[in-house]
Amino acid sequence: MHERRLYGLILVAAGTVLWSLAGLFVRAIDLGVWDLILWRSIFACLCLLAVAVARPTGGSGFGWHGCLAACLSATAMFCYVAALTLTTVANVLIIYATLPFVTAALAWAATRETASRRLLGASTASMAGILFVAGTSLGASDIAGNTLAFAMTVSFGALLVMTRFYRSLNLGHVNAAGAALCAAVALPFSSGQMPTFDTLALIFLLALLTTALAFMLFLVGGRHVASSESALIALLDVVLGPLWVWLAFAEDPGQGTMAGGLIVVTSVVWYFWPSLRRSYGR
Repeated sequence: MHERRLYGLILVAAGTVLWSLAGLFVRAIDLGVWDLILWRSIFACLCLLAVAVARPTGGSGFGWHGCLAACLSATAMFCYVAALTLTTVANVLIIYATLPFVTAALAWAATRETASRRLLGASTASMAGILFVAGTSLGASDIAGNTLAFAMTVSFGALLVMTRFYRSLNLGHVNAAGAALCAAVALPFSSGQMPTFDTLALIFLLALLTTALAFMLFLVGGRHVASSESALIALLDVVLGPLWVWLAFAEDPGQGTMAGGLIVVTSVVWYFWPSLRRSYGR
């Protein structure tokens, strides 16, 4: 049992590290946002289909809920890449770190699922952190990027709520369909020019490492550890993402973003701490 849990922790951590590289790749790729979204979505679709074939995860029919889930996935993918091109990686990831609280709010709105006082308190503090980040990022580009980052978080939160209540959904197929839809939306707005081989190689690595492999590692590892542990390990993305970009491109997130990020991360850790202690106490 201990070995399986350790195995799961390693896989979840590896998936999180791969996720954290997304901002680094986006900064390294010199391409217009629509072209970047188009080619990233194409490669992501192919890589996700390959993962679905290599490691089937069950799930059957698509139906209307599968189509809606694919639309939510496409929205999240589009907003994520677009946000990274408009504001700092730190801003995007700090806003994304509020996912547990956004998901809880959506679950309440959809099913009137009650929220604990601890969740409400952590959500309030987390939202204060986001407002702090937004208040210190008043440039037009930052405002647009922060808005897209929040839209991405809401879309992904809604997708998580759907997968909870429609367990027949195959996440690999849903995300592959979402990537295909995202590519179809971006195609009319793209330049129509073929990127260079080096650029295509970087985009392929972006899709392979930060989408397909990260998804597979997190999915497989998450089966062997508590969900609270997975959520806390995923917070490494908030720290590592800006770190890689700072090391490679000297992108300074700013003191306001760092302070707001500290509030958000502290809120999430505080919320999951009791579950984490119970997990380790077993």
